[in-house]
Amino acid sequence: MSEPPVPESDDPEGSQAVAAGVEAVSHRSVPASLADPGLATLWGAVRQRHDRGDGAMPGTIRMPVIEPRCEPAVAALIGRSPTSRLDVSELEAGLVRLGLGHDLDSALTLLGCPPDPAKRKRSEARARARQARQALESALERWPETWAAHWGQDMLRSGLLSGLDGGEVAALLGNVRRLIDARADPLARTASRTELAAQLFGSAHSLDRQTKLAAAAERALRHVVGLSESAVEGRALWEAAGIAADSVSAPALTWGLRPLGASPLASMLGCAADAGLPMHVSLRALRQHQVEVAPGTPILVVENPSVVESAADASAVFGLVCTNGNPTSTVTELIDQLAASGADLRYHGDFDAAGIAICRRMRDRGCTPWMMSAADYRHAVQRAAAQGVPLPHDSAAAGPTPWDPTLEAEFDGGRRIVHEEFVAAEFLREFGRYAAAKLGRQSNEIR
Repeated sequence: MSEPPVPESDDPEGSQAVAAGVEAVSHRSVPASLADPGLATLWGAVRQRHDRGDGAMPGTIRMPVIEPRCEPAVAALIGRSPTSRLDVSELEAGLVRLGLGHDLDSALTLLGCPPDPAKRKRSEARARARQARQALESALERWPETWAAHWGQDMLRSGLLSGLDGGEVAALLGNVRRLIDARADPLARTASRTELAAQLFGSAHSLDRQTKLAAAAERALRHVVGLSESAVEGRALWEAAGIAADSVSAPALTWGLRPLGASPLASMLGCAADAGLPMHVSLRALRQHQVEVAPGTPILVVENPSVVESAADASAVFGLVCTNGNPTSTVTELIDQLAASGADLRYHGDFDAAGIAICRRMRDRGCTPWMMSAADYRHAVQRAAAQGVPLPHDSAAAGPTPWDPTLEAEFDGGRRIVHEEFVAAEFLREFGRYAAAKLGRQSNEIR
């Protein structure tokens, strides 16, 4: 993450162009020998090189052509006759010794060569960018995550650090670190995004989408929850990271859940199941009333709401939970509660890179993939070809498929997308038979 070197130029024409704009120097503040117009070319060349070096000592420059009468004045400054190369540090020492400013920059200004405002602005911007990179590298050296360096490069490319100095970058990264660490705190996990912003940073708007902190945090959260390969963003990304916008919106869609107990939520879910109605459950409701089912209860977790509708149309005898794409905090809370009570959780989703990534996360939460094998995928692709159904192409790779390692290669071989709805009738019918066998009930065939 080092800054590209600034090429050195000894172009005398460039120096003369700078010198052409040098203003007349007051003889009351500068010795007449140094105020001689014949030295304007020298002062212009030194100024140009100084500004290009962001204020750092430029070393040596090619000695520009000056009037012969001016050579003694230069020799007096550097303590010897000038040669083809001029040591700028010697020149600066001579100018400061004469009381012409406290450094080269101030001396050149007194000699009628003030910094060009535009060049100074660019120089200061480069200096800030260098400080920002140094602050970024210094902070990330203390981060334990293996993805930290990659995230740092992403931060530089994104332009999020543009205009920030070292202190501001250090503060930004410190706040992102606090947010990541807060996810491990049980109390923080129950707070909404706005509550967390107020608790950690003093303002409920600190994590609003238009802030640099929110943008930087989102890039980090992608790595935290393993979503760097998908297009998930905004609220869905925060939800996937376990940080809900609030506890009443973004509910979980359910069908046929019959929880144990007599809590208000259990009663509502049981009534909805009896009435054949899908039901949305809020995170607030789940936090107030834990959902518990009999151990071994078969429950199918699906990705798309249309699959729940298909199950409802067929009066499926088993329970379903819908992630509605990437699972929100509400969905993961419900799945965690069902898993804790011993439910037999299975998962089916889209056969595409994003859907396979969701399947990985659901598997990590205790859901066993259902009809998500390489053979299932191959069968679906072959059926689509036989029926003349064109399948879209995925630009992304599948990623690991630990429940069936051959699925990754099978998918990446053609990257044909099989949406869940295309095979819904088949996997719902098979799960109905599986659930009926476990529950000892007669399955309603889903055709």
